[in-house]
Amino acid sequence: MDRAYIRFSAWILAGTAVAFFSSPNFLPLLSGALDDTFGTFLPAIPFAALLTVLFLLRWRELSEILQKEGSLASELPTRLLGIGIVASLLILQGITAKSVESAGIAVVLSFYGTSLILNPLTRRFMLPYAIVYSAGVATPGILQWSFGEPLAWLSTAFSGGILSLGGLPVVWHGTQFTLLSKTGEVVTAVVTPGCSSIISVTTFLGLLALMHMDLKKELSSTVKIAIAGTAVLILLNAVRIVILIWVGYADGLSAFWGVHNWVGYAMFLGFYLALLPLYARTRVRSGLLR
Repeated sequence: MDRAYIRFSAWILAGTAVAFFSSPNFLPLLSGALDDTFGTFLPAIPFAALLTVLFLLRWRELSEILQKEGSLASELPTRLLGIGIVASLLILQGITAKSVESAGIAVVLSFYGTSLILNPLTRRFMLPYAIVYSAGVATPGILQWSFGEPLAWLSTAFSGGILSLGGLPVVWHGTQFTLLSKTGEVVTAVVTPGCSSIISVTTFLGLLALMHMDLKKELSSTVKIAIAGTAVLILLNAVRIVILIWVGYADGLSAFWGVHNWVGYAMFLGFYLALLPLYARTRVRSGLLR
């Protein structure tokens, strides 16, 4: 087997083992948080896909680094730093396991720490991704706490305005809506901070950060795309709420919750696929042009 594959496999196995011991309750915490936000329909796919895309996009570069790696005695300061990170995670597991955000950061650092121990030359390759993934885990909770309520009100205002044009008999009480469906059922729900587009915006910004590093685009282009994309996602979230309410009005409560569990995925995927070719055509950083 190629040396790069052997070292990569060793790193994944070691990182998984450290992550398991440093954050043993990460998956139950993540599953609960995702169920509360998305429902039970395919909750883990976006997160697994991010990891897969990372290694597929950068495998050639990573494999070259893994093949150049020297003996176990090489890059000793970097290996000691990795040991320090892993040891700290194991010592602090009682603290890191208290929330999905802290446990998720511990998982990311587990893989970064083991990469420094096993393959110190990966430090420059892995550091930007460790930062992006750590931010991606922690940011949704922070933003939801800070901006979730205002965004929920904004989504309510947008969706209520759209629905008023169609004359749908919806009664709003703040962010809660109630309507009588054609099936005779009363459909009621609340636009919570978790439904306020926080998750889709932070996922988009994380993906954009990864693309910025991989495609080596100009920072100004990336910032413009980030601002425009965030605004579009907030509007799309209002459209999503309108779709859910129309489905509930036409087919009742079970149809409402059935669509709720997947329509957000479909809309985000369509948005992301439409944005990809636009971002790919933006300018590469001038210092990288040949």
